[in-house]
Amino acid sequence: MGIQWTNDFLVGNPTIDRQHKELFRAFGELVDACRLGKGKNKIEELLDFLEVYVIFHFDAEEKLMEQSNYPGREAHRTAHAGFISQLKELKIMFGKDGASMELLITTNETVLRWLIEHIRKTDTALGAYLKTV
Repeated sequence: MGIQWTNDFLVGNPTIDRQHKELFRAFGELVDACRLGKGKNKIEELLDFLEVYVIFHFDAEEKLMEQSNYPGREAHRTAHAGFISQLKELKIMFGKDGASMELLITTNETVLRWLIEHIRKTDTALGAYLKTV
């Protein structure tokens, strides 16, 4: 279920695109570890990374939205808050059950699906808007 970064994910803003590539890189490490049967060893590292990095990334996007007066910024912020909430749930699962197979599968599905959908829809719309201002 892994995914590689391709230019299809570019939104046209160098800062956002660079940060998205970093998110894909980190997620790719989990996928690679899973393929080697070592996903359980990598899951905590990914969750800790995401907990910090998405705040940094979302803050950068939200500053761009504010500076450009992006009309979709409230919905975009809501999407960010939803993902942060999902990450908190994953951390709670880890705290209760450790690096379980269920956590590994749920993390793979949750993070991958969210990244793809959010970048292709929400962030692409932001990128298109930023090109007009």
